[in-house]
Amino acid sequence: MHKNLTIKDIAVLAGVSITTVSRVLNKHAWVSEKTRARVEKVITEHQFSPNLMARGMISRQSYTLAVIVSDITNPYFVTLVAQIQQICLAIGYKITLYDTQSANRSPVTPDEEIAIFQSIIDSQIDGVIVLGGHSDYVPIPESYLAMLDRLMHKMAVVVVGQPHPDNRWPCVMRDQQHCVALALRHLLARGLREIAFIGGSRKVWVTCERVNHFVTTLQQADITPRHEWICLNNFYPEHGYQAVETLWQLPQRPQALMAINDRVAMGAIRALSDRGIQVPQQVAVISCERFPGGEYFIPRLTSVDHQNTLLGQNIITMMMAQLNGTLAANARRTSPLHPVLIPGESA
Repeated sequence: MHKNLTIKDIAVLAGVSITTVSRVLNKHAWVSEKTRARVEKVITEHQFSPNLMARGMISRQSYTLAVIVSDITNPYFVTLVAQIQQICLAIGYKITLYDTQSANRSPVTPDEEIAIFQSIIDSQIDGVIVLGGHSDYVPIPESYLAMLDRLMHKMAVVVVGQPHPDNRWPCVMRDQQHCVALALRHLLARGLREIAFIGGSRKVWVTCERVNHFVTTLQQADITPRHEWICLNNFYPEHGYQAVETLWQLPQRPQALMAINDRVAMGAIRALSDRGIQVPQQVAVISCERFPGGEYFIPRLTSVDHQNTLLGQNIITMMMAQLNGTLAANARRTSPLHPVLIPGESA
């Protein structure tokens, strides 16, 4: 039986250093194509599969990233984590998922996320990707900020969402304003002017950004926003349903609903249907954020695609730049991807 080859064996057979083999395995750009081809030829011929633990002992890296989410049942997190994992596997990394479920608990405190940060600090992990949670709260709790600072002193961190005014953390941005503008223009082009906003939370930065731009865009169109038509009650289908129940108790009702996301839109459409109200003939429904599956709903949802596949690539690019020591001071915040309106049947 042939013994399993090590990185050292591959280096000897290819006539290169162990460091060069490690760089080839990790797809670093600073290996010449000629050298890369020679190392890859040896790897292929000997069917070499690097063991992550052995690689970590040589490079003092675990080749593992932690991903923290606030609710893995949320389709935004599901699709983005899947994209991150796909990219990581392609470059020889694995991910460890931490789900705080803070989106589903009340009252919400940063304690659970702080405990997870401590667990990560005590683990063999190279970097952390923070998706939502208290990093997206307004304001961010001081105890959470202090622990996030401690985490950043220990390892690479990428926050996806709310930037810090002083670039306190590397941040991959999401466009929370253009998505609202796209949806509102679509409704206004149909001649709809009595528009409500439903879903989201006043405590969350994403909601604040979208609602503020909703109000501003209406005012720019010479429409006075009705604050009783802004119903911020959370991010799930039941909250879309509840929002319709609340709005339809008012003496004057909107012609159109702008939902924070597809799931809220689905709940709202169900509530309208239960009242015998046709969508979009009597009330139009549009979503600020597209999730997979909306095209199979009846009616097909009109919503805004935030291009999460590209977002996942931006996240890993920023993380790798940190791990490689090449992240420039002026590149600690990415330019947001431009979302795209996906026409459907609901608006």
